[in-house]
Amino acid sequence: RAPHARSPPRALAARDKNKPDTMLEFTLNAVLRIVTFAMGFVCPAYASFKAIESKTSSDDTQWLTYWVVYSVFLIGENLADFAVFWLPGYRVLKCGFIFWLASPRFKGAQVLYDALVASSLRAAAPVIDKLIDHLTKGEFNAVRQELGPAAAALHAAGADAFAKTMTLAAEATKKAKEASGMARPGGAAPVEKKAN
Repeated sequence: RAPHARSPPRALAARDKNKPDTMLEFTLNAVLRIVTFAMGFVCPAYASFKAIESKTSSDDTQWLTYWVVYSVFLIGENLADFAVFWLPGYRVLKCGFIFWLASPRFKGAQVLYDALVASSLRAAAPVIDKLIDHLTKGEFNAVRQELGPAAAALHAAGADAFAKTMTLAAEATKKAKEASGMARPGGAAPVEKKAN
């Protein structure tokens, strides 16, 4: 027999038994990413096109508000980096959140804009405008000086905050898997007995 035709070792064969769970998780994750993309970008982009083409301006305001709030959400998600993706059910929650944001029935984007985003952006507008002005003029040293104190504060707290967040996320994931029966304490996989 050729070396490549050998049967897989027992450890690999045992791992293959877990493959459907991994494949199910992979498939669900892929489907949720596509749904999230469609709900977050494709449908709102088409609705924005329709709003621009319509004669009323109320739908223009709705979709501009959506894009501002969704952009702030994406910025926050990217700043949180991988920490949020460790949370059990994050993608499902994200789909629900995007649906709520974009839905003309619930007008979640308007709710968040009025409650949080508008006041935060108004407060930050002078700094943001100054940074944009420096960037458009190519004054990168001025940008560095403006962002220096904030970057230093983030750098000082960032490593500890990130480590704590990742630890909490990993613990939450482990607890959720143990509660759902997906994993056994200590990481041991279930052992199947072979019939003789």
